[in-house]
Amino acid sequence: MDQNSQYQPQTPAPTPAPSAAPLQQPPYSGESTYPQASAVPSPQPYQQPQNQWATPQQPAYPQAPQVPQPHDMSAYPGASSSTPPPRPRVYGKAPAAVRFAEWLKGHWYVPIGALLALVLIGNILWQVLYPMNSLAPGLAVDGIKVGGMDRDEAVAKLNEAYGKLKVNLFFGDATVPYKTPTASELGIQVDNTTRLANASYPFALRFVPTSYWWASSLSGVGEPVYNYDKATLDTYALKNLGQDCVIPPKNASLKLDDDRFSVISAEAGGKCNLTEFKEAVGKTTYASGFKVKTNIKSVAAPLTNEIAQQLGDELNNNLKNDMPLQAAGETTQVRAATVKGWLSFKAYTPEDKNDGTPTPPPRLLYVIEPDRVKRYLETSGIAAKVEKKPGVTKVSTTDFTETARTEGTPGVLVDITKTIASVDPYVNARASRAEVIVGPVPATVQYARKYTPSDAGYRALIQQFAQDNPGKIGIAMRELSGKRPLLSGAVNENERLPAAGIEGIYLAYVAQKGIEDGAIQPTDQVYGNLSYLECMEAAISDQNQDCIAGLLGKIGNATVQARLAEIGLTGTDFRGAVTVTTANDMALFTEKLNSGEGLPIKQREKLMSPLSDISLRDGIKGAASNSRVLGGASGANYNEAAVVITTGQYVVSIMTQDSDGAKTTSKLIKAIDVLRKQKQDLRS
Repeated sequence: MDQNSQYQPQTPAPTPAPSAAPLQQPPYSGESTYPQASAVPSPQPYQQPQNQWATPQQPAYPQAPQVPQPHDMSAYPGASSSTPPPRPRVYGKAPAAVRFAEWLKGHWYVPIGALLALVLIGNILWQVLYPMNSLAPGLAVDGIKVGGMDRDEAVAKLNEAYGKLKVNLFFGDATVPYKTPTASELGIQVDNTTRLANASYPFALRFVPTSYWWASSLSGVGEPVYNYDKATLDTYALKNLGQDCVIPPKNASLKLDDDRFSVISAEAGGKCNLTEFKEAVGKTTYASGFKVKTNIKSVAAPLTNEIAQQLGDELNNNLKNDMPLQAAGETTQVRAATVKGWLSFKAYTPEDKNDGTPTPPPRLLYVIEPDRVKRYLETSGIAAKVEKKPGVTKVSTTDFTETARTEGTPGVLVDITKTIASVDPYVNARASRAEVIVGPVPATVQYARKYTPSDAGYRALIQQFAQDNPGKIGIAMRELSGKRPLLSGAVNENERLPAAGIEGIYLAYVAQKGIEDGAIQPTDQVYGNLSYLECMEAAISDQNQDCIAGLLGKIGNATVQARLAEIGLTGTDFRGAVTVTTANDMALFTEKLNSGEGLPIKQREKLMSPLSDISLRDGIKGAASNSRVLGGASGANYNEAAVVITTGQYVVSIMTQDSDGAKTTSKLIKAIDVLRKQKQDLRS
């Protein structure tokens, strides 16, 4: 038999006995597993069988073997009817996950394309749903982000932002601006309405994928429209430049750069032409910043750069080494840069005495700042080594009478004036060291006050309140109704202090008087687009300085002073650089406004109505919420006046400087109310 034949003869399987268990068909392994017959037939010549079927294709993965079907083997000599046919390799299907993975190997681009299509569709849908009335996303105009905003909202935001931008005012060849007001203070109004008219996100562009991120680059942002308010500019020019437009020169000075003094260059001053200044403001536009330059007839600064440089060289040489500072028997080396940091500078220009003697040249002087020296001594721990804190003397009083006293021990503190006098020779190179000087100080005094509901008690309360609280304080108080006798108290009531905004109601009164007399038209513009009536309200409720300046400029100082003198306000003066008033004037005006007596206007409500919206809420109103308050606050000054209604009425005014204004005012009102309640509770 041919050993290389593809089909080998099969040996029939033995027939099992009738009672035996059926034979198990083993899995097909590609080789015959049937046992050899017990009797081998005689060999016959082998005839090649005819292949009637095609060779099966080899699948990518093996399949489960198939059980062979009965086959007619009669054509094979010597083969019995039980001999199985040749069995080709037949395989089943692979799992779906495996087949999908194989498919992806040849079609990897299909899922990527599908994902990309979903992203693009989502992007376009997002862009189409973008609000139609909103500006293009990511849009910024002159650095201000307005993308996604409603057009009107964006216009309002830009207009407000431009109004707050600083305008650098240069006069002559100056490199440092003389002043930097805001655009609105100069009457420069920037309108962005037409500028954003075409800055939209076109509907057709929304169907372009990714246009959300770059549509703003195609937005048609135009130029703004500039308007110039002449009345506002006139008010600013009058207030800040005066009638003559004189620009004072700036003297040279010194500044500390790292550890050396360098010169701050002098700037020439002079006289400008107000008309030219206003014309320059009326032409300015925003080009990376507002800038107004006006020519002047130059006047050089008296203190030149050379004078400042001379002092700088001397100080740099004198303070090149650390300063030995003696305190409590120890010497501390104070860094040269620290000592230099204690210095400030001021110009000194001698006056011409007109006696025929030559006037000395101007000089630049240094000043050793006490606060800076004191801060160093405290933070370095030197003060703690030499000081002994004073004790407390406790004093009890009733009205003006002292009833008890417990003395406290004196202390020892740094005498900052004498210490500076010790440092000064070292700075001048006339001494090789400095010394911390101490001196005795008395014990601090702590008062326990009691007041009787009497004339002496009222006067003592007001006077001692000014003594016991920090800062400069002026008070005027008097009862208007209630249990008699009607009492009063005052301290520093005629001392002139900055009005700090309370002058707004004085000006509003003068304006109302002019309106009722027919000298003023209430609808005339005062500041910007604000009329007399609008500025009167703003000056009272918000102490608006622009409206206050506008009213004063329109009415005139002379008229204002005359009208106030008519009603007894003799301590108020508008003619200086800072308007001043007194506690007595404040109380007098408040009393007249409340009663109407002695105030020659018919429509008092024009002045009283804005008081309900006054911005001051934490002083008198914090202690007496039903009071009608007028006042003002600016910097270190806080002023209030009111008619307070409790059991009866009383008028009170308080002016404070360098004090905790609102807190101090509220404290005063509470103390007065306590004393008035004691008076009310007395038997008649």
